[in-house]
Amino acid sequence: MRDDKWEDSPTEEVDATDAAHHADGGSSSETEGLLPLHHTTKAAGATAAAAHHHEHSPPTQAKKVGTALFYATSSLGVIFANKIVLSTFKFPSVQTLALFQFTSTTLALKVASMLGYVNLLPISVKGVKSILPLSTCYLLNILTGLSATQNLSLPMMVLLRRASILMTMLLEKWMLNSQPSKTVQISVGLMLAGALVAALGDLSFNLMGYIVIFFNDLFTALNGVILKRTSEEYKKSKMTVLYLNSLLSAIGVSTIIMLVPGEVDRVKNFELWSNPNFVTYLVFASLMGSVLNLAIFLCTSTNSALTTTVVGCLKNVLTSYMGMFIGGDYIFSWLSFIGINISIAGSLVYARSTFRG
Repeated sequence: MRDDKWEDSPTEEVDATDAAHHADGGSSSETEGLLPLHHTTKAAGATAAAAHHHEHSPPTQAKKVGTALFYATSSLGVIFANKIVLSTFKFPSVQTLALFQFTSTTLALKVASMLGYVNLLPISVKGVKSILPLSTCYLLNILTGLSATQNLSLPMMVLLRRASILMTMLLEKWMLNSQPSKTVQISVGLMLAGALVAALGDLSFNLMGYIVIFFNDLFTALNGVILKRTSEEYKKSKMTVLYLNSLLSAIGVSTIIMLVPGEVDRVKNFELWSNPNFVTYLVFASLMGSVLNLAIFLCTSTNSALTTTVVGCLKNVLTSYMGMFIGGDYIFSWLSFIGINISIAGSLVYARSTFRG
């Protein structure tokens, strides 16, 4: 439930080895050599191969634009819905909202699998153990992200989340020996300089918000790097990984809810359960998690991971400006406004550099 190359749900990044594997020919199917999440069969392999052939017919320009717009609007929708539920209506439980979102994604993928739209492969104990570190990071990423949404204004949250790009760069250099271009380094420097200037002028400063956004940046970076390192070692079914992430996270967050003293009572005694506006936004926010994952998948598979990255960057520009008027917790100051625009300039340079390759 995140946005741009480093900020979006990293499970949806296109892995070039998927296409390369099929280009090799032979009898191997997409499911061979995957993370050990399942046990493949010849029938499943034939089905996957046929689906792969169908999915890789050249998309029309209208479909490319349509999926990019679908991703942008879905991403904006889930951000603003989360903000309204947590800040405007002051829903007290980040964990409960996360549980609703994990559950909706799990059920949506299961139903899609039963209807034949998605190929979810049988799960093994060995596979669950293999993906557990990624799922744990995914869970912590979502929880800290929602907590940051609750405690920070949207412009400041978007700004401070850009530190995850720097963390990802450092982690990739350490774990994957990758080196970003000079332009990317300059653009990240601009983003962080803008975030620092804006933070100095943040009149709605919330220490808890700054703490959780720091950990959210860390878990975002770890999530992406762990997935990248995994994808170099194994082939994987992305929908199966997303399904397992959501399922295991739903179990994990349910455990947290039961263990945190007073959490169930806070949710049960929330005074707006009879308010139709609140219930509508809560249902919308819960369902939009699965819609966003679908939108990222469609945008990435129809266009490329690169296009998804650029659309994510441009979408964050809109979030920064629109977030000044949504949620009711942004307090204007010239220093904060200037910092936001410096960071946005860095984001646009980053998007241009990424797009040019």
